[in-house]
Amino acid sequence: MKAVKLQLATRTLLNPGAAQWDKVPVEEVRLAGMPVHAQPSRYVRTAWADRPVGAVRFLSVRAAHNSRDIIFRLEWADETENRDYANGTAFPDAAAVIFPMNGDAPLETMGSAKAPVNAWYWRANFEEDAAENLISRGLATEEVSGSGSVKARARWGDGKWRVIFVRPLTASERQGVEFKNGKPVKVAFAVWEGSNQERANLNAYSKEWRELIVE
Repeated sequence: MKAVKLQLATRTLLNPGAAQWDKVPVEEVRLAGMPVHAQPSRYVRTAWADRPVGAVRFLSVRAAHNSRDIIFRLEWADETENRDYANGTAFPDAAAVIFPMNGDAPLETMGSAKAPVNAWYWRANFEEDAAENLISRGLATEEVSGSGSVKARARWGDGKWRVIFVRPLTASERQGVEFKNGKPVKVAFAVWEGSNQERANLNAYSKEWRELIVE
């Protein structure tokens, strides 16, 4: 996967429907359900033992930068726009871009104590442009890191979500991974389908790290 260089303002690329995104190479990512046996809650393991996790199985990803910010656009099919909690029958849709902080962190457990991951997390009930920059050292250990370093903007239409994530190329160690031209960075993705009651550690995720090169 390559984050191509574009001479465009970040405000332009923050538009999920901007025509400029059509010129950015797309990578199709296959997703799988997060393993139920790995869930930290016995209640979840029991309740979801015979239920399918990971309703979204295909994700289209485009990546770009403008020498200041790096931007990802995620797109996936979703017949229902879930922006709110519905008395336990549905939850807000969500998505994340994930990076290992060191080495090959385990994706099926969202990192470990020795190999944490940095996740950029958006949820459909967040305010416009809001996202969370998370550090995870295993399932249910997520903590917010940095303030306002990651932004997201999302649009739903024609049975699809299009979600933009943006963050400065450089960041402090506390904020997460840093991007440099020509230096490979590993990346993965996750999607939560709210109409399938997916939330917390129940989601669809890319099972393997992909190599990302900043052009």
